This record gives sequence, structure tokens and C-alpha cells, in this order.
Amino acid sequence: MDLSVSLCIAASFAILCTFYIGKSILVMDFSEYLPKNLKKAKLERLLAKRETPLQDSKIRKDIRKAFERVLIPLGKADQKLLTARMDLAFRKKIVSQIDVLNKNKLCRKIYVTDVVPIPKNNFETWNDDGREWRESVLKCSTLERFESMQGNRVQHEIYRKNSYLRILQSRHVRRTDKKENKKSYYHDMLRITCPSCGARVKLNSQQVTCEYCGAVIRNEFYDWQTESFEIYETISTNMKRFLQLLLSGFILFLSVFPCLYLIEDTEISLAAGVGAAILAFGTIVTPIICGKVKQDNLAKKIVGYSENYLRSCLNEYFSKNENDNDLLDFSIGTIKLLKVSNTDEITTVKSEVYGTKTFLPENKKPFTKKFKKKLTMQRARYPEKRKSDGEFFVEKECPSCGATFLPDENGCCSYCGYSLHGDSEKWKIKS
Repeated sequence: MDLSVSLCIAASFAILCTFYIGKSILVMDFSEYLPKNLKKAKLERLLAKRETPLQDSKIRKDIRKAFERVLIPLGKADQKLLTARMDLAFRKKIVSQIDVLNKNKLCRKIYVTDVVPIPKNNFETWNDDGREWRESVLKCSTLERFESMQGNRVQHEIYRKNSYLRILQSRHVRRTDKKENKKSYYHDMLRITCPSCGARVKLNSQQVTCEYCGAVIRNEFYDWQTESFEIYETISTNMKRFLQLLLSGFILFLSVFPCLYLIEDTEISLAAGVGAAILAFGTIVTPIICGKVKQDNLAKKIVGYSENYLRSCLNEYFSKNENDNDLLDFSIGTIKLLKVSNTDEITTVKSEVYGTKTFLPENKKPFTKKFKKKLTMQRARYPEKRKSDGEFFVEKECPSCGATFLPDENGCCSYCGYSLHGDSEKWKIKS
């Protein structure tokens, strides 16, 4: 077949296939081009006066508070406003960020509008045999500003139309409760009946006083502690599907064109082209699927594996070993397991860790760098088998939440429930 004819037929065939597939998977939405969704209108809503960042968001109170306990201290660059219930490594990270802001006499204000909770106005919860986790992701529009503490002069700002706010929290599950296979362990313990007067009392700490009769009630309910906070922007689902369709159409065109040019029979050449395209798709997709299966198999070799807890340990490691005074923030992205080896006592993991670091040089704009590190980590293979050494019952600082406490009969922090036996659960960086 002639070259120009082959090109035309291959292009037309690829466009038609892409069009018919796109009709079924793409949802055309032009609402973002309405006047109320343009940048000018969004900026007006973002900068509207409000007492707290999520005051008008119409989301659940506990979700709003979870986010604002991080947003407000950053917005005022005041570590005294930080809540007591935070993972120790995360607290050090936020305190370090506030110190850098104070050094530059700046505040990091994050304005939020048009909040759409994903997928519903609720937390996603799960547990991993030692901790109970909950996560909330809010789709919204944000304006992040680095403002001077005096005069509100804006040094730098980042506008994100399709932004996401993510908060991750956890709480330790008592050993006595782990026997039951539940998705949520303490959801029904937010309110109890006062044993003295019968009034309903809200449990917001380990020890509360009944406001009606003054009775002191000590409970063993472990409250949520913040593990991670992120703000990021991604392309929309429609745009992602459109780009995938575009790539698929291009591969189909490259597969069909040489077949049409080399084979005289049009039907046979089109069938051969489609077959070649399927092989090309398989060549691209197979390594991705195999890589995911490999990651799942490696994770299964680790007793009680939790990627979120591994991130917490890595955050602690990087916060201790980062000496750059201009470092404002860092985040751990993808963790790729390369090799897992077990002995009777120890689990050793080799991995690649991808992340980003944000720097704020004095009197300059913040900038971000990506990093990749290969790490070898170790941990006790069976953390729960560690025996008590008698020192757990001495008042000390909790390695998880930082509170000074006297461990209970199970060697657990009386504030966050962290088990000191679980020190052997921590991942230590070997190299």
C-alpha cells in the first residue's frame, strides 16, 4: 500500500478507536470554566476573612480539627499551638519547620476553599495488628503563602487549583484488645456514663473530671495522634485518562502503520496491526504488574508489616540526620522494597526511598529538590516476643508521643498506648 495512504488509514483508525473508547471512560465537565471557578474568583474566596482555615468547609468537626491542629501553628509560626497528640518524629519535623520560619521572620499560611471530601465526609480507617490508622484526604483549592510576621508582606505564594490536603493519624491498640479482629477498636468509647452521678462524660484525655459531680474518671482509651500532613497537587482523573488514551492511540498508530504499508490485504494488515498493538501494551503493562506483585510478596515476608509505620521510622531517621539549616520540610514518597531476608531473630530489608526536600534560604524563595536513597533497615522479626526487663515501670519519656508517663501493667504509655515492648518494632537504619 502507498505510504501516504497507509499513513492516512492508520491515523484514521487510531483516532476512531481512541474516540470510541474515550466516549465510555471520559466525563466531559466544563464547570471549571465557569466564572465562579476561575482563578480570580477562587482567590477572592481563599482570602475571605475567617477565624480558622477550614471554618466554612462544611466538613465533620473531627476532620476539621485534625487538619487545623497543623494548619494553625504553621500559619502563626508558633510551636506552642501544637497539639499534645502528635507522633514524636512528626512533632520534631513541624517544630524544625517553625524554627526555620521564625529565623526568616515568616509565617506559612495555607488558605483553603471549595473543599470536597474524598470519597465521603469521613475518615478511612484500618488496622495492622498493632495500630489502628485513619486517613482523610480533602480535594480543594489552596493558596500557600509565606508572609512576613509584621506587615503581612508576601515573600512567596503557591496557588493550587486542584489541591489535596492529607492527614494521617494512628493510635496503638492494647494487647488485650488485639485478640478481637476488628476494624475499629475504640470508636464506641468517646462518651461513657459517669459511675458517680450517671451523667454522660466525653473522653478527650486519659483522665477527665465529670463537670456535674466532680468525679475523676481515669480511662484506658487511647486517643489519635497525628503521624503525617501533606499538601500536594495532581492532575485530574479525566486528564490522566486522556493522556493514557493519547499514548494508547499513538502506540496503535505505530503498530498499524507498518502493517498497512508492508501487507497488501487491508483486513489482514489491520488485524496484524491490532495484534502488534496488544503485544506492545502487554510489554509495557507486564513489568508494572510484576513489580506490584513482587512488592506484595516481599511485604508478606515481613511479620506485621506496615508501610505507614515504616514511613514514621524513616521520618525520624531523616529528621535526626539532616543538618541543613535551610531545610523547611521533607516528605517520603514511594518506598520500593528490593530485598527482604529473615533470620530467627532479625528481619533485614533493602529498599529504595524516593522523596522531596523543601528549602527556605534567608531572604529567598523556597525551592524543592527530589531525592532517592538506597537504605538497608533492620528490625526484630517477632517484636511481640521481647521480654520485659523491669525498667519499663520507671517514669520516662514516651518514644512515640513524647509524654512523660508511668507505663501501665502491659508496659504501655498511659497517654498514647505505645508499647515499650514495641521498641523492637522500630526500623533501624543499618546503612
